[in-house]
Amino acid sequence: MILLTGATGRIGKVVLTELLRRGFSVRATTRDSARAGLAADGALEWRAFDFATDTDFDGLVAGCQAVIHLAAELGNLAVMERCNAEATARLAAACERQGVAACCYVSTVSVYGSAARAAVDETSPVLTTDRDVRSEYWALDYVRLYGRSKLKGELAIRAGAQRVHYVILRPAVVVSVDDLIAIRDWPLDKRLLAAHRHAHHIYVGDVADAIIWAVGRGLGPDAQPGTVELFNLAEDDRPQPRHADFMRKAAAVSADRRWRVPALPWFGDWLHDFLRFHSLPLRHPLWSMRFSSERLRQAGYRLPFGMAYAEQQALQRLAAKAESSGR
Repeated sequence: MILLTGATGRIGKVVLTELLRRGFSVRATTRDSARAGLAADGALEWRAFDFATDTDFDGLVAGCQAVIHLAAELGNLAVMERCNAEATARLAAACERQGVAACCYVSTVSVYGSAARAAVDETSPVLTTDRDVRSEYWALDYVRLYGRSKLKGELAIRAGAQRVHYVILRPAVVVSVDDLIAIRDWPLDKRLLAAHRHAHHIYVGDVADAIIWAVGRGLGPDAQPGTVELFNLAEDDRPQPRHADFMRKAAAVSADRRWRVPALPWFGDWLHDFLRFHSLPLRHPLWSMRFSSERLRQAGYRLPFGMAYAEQQALQRLAAKAESSGR
């Protein structure tokens, strides 16, 4: 049995489908109590659990060989610390007590903030966790708190690791095919500002596969109890990584004018953020950073799909829609 938290989220839905396809039994968490107790072919158990309020982590984990922790609060500042940091610490402690063998915690590249150097790997500096240092992260308040709270979750795992093999993944910007198509509907100013940016996109199917790989690593014969492995999960070395690169292809196959947006010069983007945050730190914003996945490759993992596959799926959909509408 594998416990999957955040099973109804963007990544969780894909992970759940893939776990069941591969023959795993899954206990999946949801905030929807109406779903609790429902089963699919005996392999899926829904468990109602709210990480902001519920406390029976031992009961949640009991009987599970592995845990995938995806549940997180992304926008509500009032409960973000409780959900992302405190609940992660309690869940990890329950894993230790209940004899869980492997745990994959999905963190985020937001823990790096706005890096002093453009090239970022797992040894790069991370955010200060005990206070909000605005100069460390050129972002909105909730994004800075999100990065700090997820990092606190990582630190809690490291502090308590004894019997479980942990893998922490820090994915970049996770997208589905639908997310790529939705770029067309961004407000014009967002499309203008973002067109020049390195997108940092990583396909959700790849993220789901990497998560399941991480669990298998913790359950394998070479797993070491008490070990905490850390990996960036990105595809920043792929060709044509800018939003503008995909938008140009989408315009060609769809004949939709909404895709035909020029890329403003990078300094226009900097100026926009300077006016918004009233500061100009000597650091790199997300779009100018590059996240290395070399450690993950050295561990033997390769992305099964890649963004080229995701973009091709999106372009095929756009072309089919254009053909059906007579464009």
